[in-house]
Amino acid sequence: MTGRNRFEAKSVIVTGAGSGIGRETALAFAREGALVTVADINKVGAEETVSAIEAEGCTARVSVVDVANAASVESMVEEAVDAYGRIDVLHNNAYWAPLNRSVVDTTEEEWDQALAVTLKSVWLGCKYAIPHMVKGGGGAIVNTASTASFVAGPSFAAYIAAKGGVLALTRSVAYDFGKQGIRCNGVAPGLVETPATEDVFSDPARVAPIRSHLLLGRHGQPGEIAQAVLFVASDDAAYMTGQTIVVDGGRLAG
Repeated sequence: MTGRNRFEAKSVIVTGAGSGIGRETALAFAREGALVTVADINKVGAEETVSAIEAEGCTARVSVVDVANAASVESMVEEAVDAYGRIDVLHNNAYWAPLNRSVVDTTEEEWDQALAVTLKSVWLGCKYAIPHMVKGGGGAIVNTASTASFVAGPSFAAYIAAKGGVLALTRSVAYDFGKQGIRCNGVAPGLVETPATEDVFSDPARVAPIRSHLLLGRHGQPGEIAQAVLFVASDDAAYMTGQTIVVDGGRLAG
């Protein structure tokens, strides 16, 4: 445990929690007392995350979910409510994107999947979780955006479009539901070393230009992004909504 219990007995859903940023965020929430729903399409990955949480004496459960499918997301939310009685925090973190694809190279199937998993999933999570949050007196939503929400990079069209949408949708949700006790914010990581970014890091031509703009001289780690997520989800950020925090080692400032 961290010594802080900002999420004691709070019900938290983390999507894409089977690895990377999602796994570290689920662990961080659990260490601060949360009852965590570990949601991922990869059942094995989700089970590994839950096992890691339980090994620390904390509480979590697996939810196998296709975040691009409405019925699957609705089921994820309802099962979390059945298990823990409510939903206090939703972290929309799952994504998918084809690498090395300009708009010309991107197939229709790739475009549709990237927008569905990366952007539609955020809409669906909010759609089904917000009514439960309002019923429970309020809640916090944290959407994983990206530095790609602000600046372009080479041949990553579908991902950049989807993450730009996440930024706008975050503001829209904050605007519509603030008076009902819902805070909605984003966290925008730079390039972070995770299993999902292995192909990126294996391409020196893609990584070198990014690294040259990192004021801290290194790439991020999943646990560092997790701490930003916990901050904006917690009462420490009680007067913050409709905003997106950039956690990128200074890339956008350099």
